[in-house]
Amino acid sequence: MEIVIFCIVMFVGVVYGYYTVDGSGIAEHPYHDIYGGAPGAFSPARASGRDEMALIANWSRGTR
Repeated sequence: MEIVIFCIVMFVGVVYGYYTVDGSGIAEHPYHDIYGGAPGAFSPARASGRDEMALIANWSRGTR
């Protein structure tokens, strides 16, 4: 029974560490401090994983 409880607690800890900002320490916003920072650190965070500059509506599939 103790091993089952340990596995459940370990699973919850791994999920918390991998999938939360608090657990992993990886923020969506670029680093910024008073001496400068990453380019775009003043702009709002965009962690969508896609390029906002590429419009799929303009793709032609090789035809004109």
